[in-house]
Amino acid sequence: MKEVTKKNYRKKRRKNRLGYFFFGMIVFYLLIKFIPMLISSSNETSIAQYGNIQVVHHLNCYVIRNEQLIISNAEGDIKYFVQEGEKVEKGYKVVEIHKDAVDEITRKKLEVINQRIESLNDNKEYLFQSDVEKLDKEINNIIDNLKQYKEKGDLLKIYQLKKDLESKLDKKRIIVGDKSFAGKNLEALKVEQKQLVNQINNSIIAISSPVSGIISYKIDGYETILNPQNMATIELNKLKNMERSVTDLRGTKVINQQPLFKVVDNNSWYMITWIEKEYLEDYKEGRSVTFNFPQGQIQGKILQIVLDDPKSMVIFEMDEYIEGFDTLRNISLDVVAVNYEGIKIYRDSIVERDGKKGVYVLDINRHASFKPIKIIGYDDTYAIIKSNIFYEKDGEDMKTITTVKLYDEIVRKASKIDQGQVIY
Repeated sequence: MKEVTKKNYRKKRRKNRLGYFFFGMIVFYLLIKFIPMLISSSNETSIAQYGNIQVVHHLNCYVIRNEQLIISNAEGDIKYFVQEGEKVEKGYKVVEIHKDAVDEITRKKLEVINQRIESLNDNKEYLFQSDVEKLDKEINNIIDNLKQYKEKGDLLKIYQLKKDLESKLDKKRIIVGDKSFAGKNLEALKVEQKQLVNQINNSIIAISSPVSGIISYKIDGYETILNPQNMATIELNKLKNMERSVTDLRGTKVINQQPLFKVVDNNSWYMITWIEKEYLEDYKEGRSVTFNFPQGQIQGKILQIVLDDPKSMVIFEMDEYIEGFDTLRNISLDVVAVNYEGIKIYRDSIVERDGKKGVYVLDINRHASFKPIKIIGYDDTYAIIKSNIFYEKDGEDMKTITTVKLYDEIVRKASKIDQGQVIY
C-alpha cells in the first residue's frame, strides 16, 4: 500500500512539473507578444518639418529660338545703329544702306541753300555777303600757309591745305557762282532744297526691326534647322553630325540679298534634349522645371514629349530671359526635373499596417500611434508626404484621412515598433 502511494506521488510530481513547464511557455509567449507594447523603447525619432526633394539630371540641350533673318535689298555702304545683343522695339532703325555715294558738293549745296532760306525768312540779306568775305579771308590764309609749307617741304601739310582750299573754293562758287542761290527768291530756293533732299534721301535705305526683340549680327546656319516649327521632328544623329560655324555679318559694305541681322524673340524660347527610358517617369508634359545656367537659374515647363526608343525627346519652353541665350546653341547643364514639397520624413519611418502605408507618431504620453500617410515623392533616404489631411476614394465617395501634422514626433526604424508602445 505504501508502495502504491509512493508511485502516485512521484507521478503527480512529474505531472505538476509538466504543467508548470507549459504554463511557463505560455507566460513567455505572452511576454514576447504583449510586453513590448507596454514597456518603453529607445528608438530614434524625428520631427515632422516642411522640406523638399529634388530630382536633378545633367542634360545636353539644344537651344531653339524664334529668329527672323533680315536680308538686304540693295547694295552699298552700311551704317549700324544697334549694338550686338541690344533689345529694340518694333520699327526701330537698325541699319542704313547708302546705295550711291552722294558727292560732297551736293551736301554743301544743301547746307548753303538751308542757310539762304533761313536768311530770307529772317530778312538777313547780308548773311551771304558776310559769308563770302569770311571765305575770302580763309582762302587767303590757306594760300599764305601753302607758300610757307612749300618752302619747308612739308608734303603732308601741303596736301591737307590743298584739300581745305578746294573745299572753301567749292563753297564760294556755290554762293556767288553762275548757278548760285544768291539771287533766287524763297520759292525757287525751296524747290531746289526739296530736290537736293530727295536726291540725298533716295540714296539711303533705312532698315528697321519688323518685330520687337534682340538684335544679333551672328548666324550659325541653324536658324532654318532649329526652329519652333520643326523642332518636334529633329533627329539627334543629324544634330550631332552638323558642324556649327558662327559668322559675324557686320562689315562696311553689303550686296543685294545678303543677310544683315536677325531679330530674336526674347519672350519665348525653347530647348530640346533626349532622355533615357529609365528617367522618363520624372518628365511629364506641363510640369515646371528649373534650369541651372552658368548665368543664373530660370524656370521653364515641359511643353512636349516625343516618345522614341532608346531615348525620347523632351521639349522645354521658357518665358524668362537669361543673358546670352540669343547666342547659345548647345549647352550642358543641370535640370531640376522634379521638386517634391511637403512634410519631409525618413523612409525608414514608413511601415505598412492593414494594407495602408503610415508612420508611428508619439502622443503626449509618448505612446506610438499609427497614422496613415500619402506619399508625394521620395528618394533613397527621404519621402515627402501630405500634411494634416488627405483624401482617398471610398466607393463612390471621397474619404478624409487625418495624417501627420507639422512638428509631430515620428518614430524612426518603425518596423520594430508596435501600436501603443512607449518610446523614450
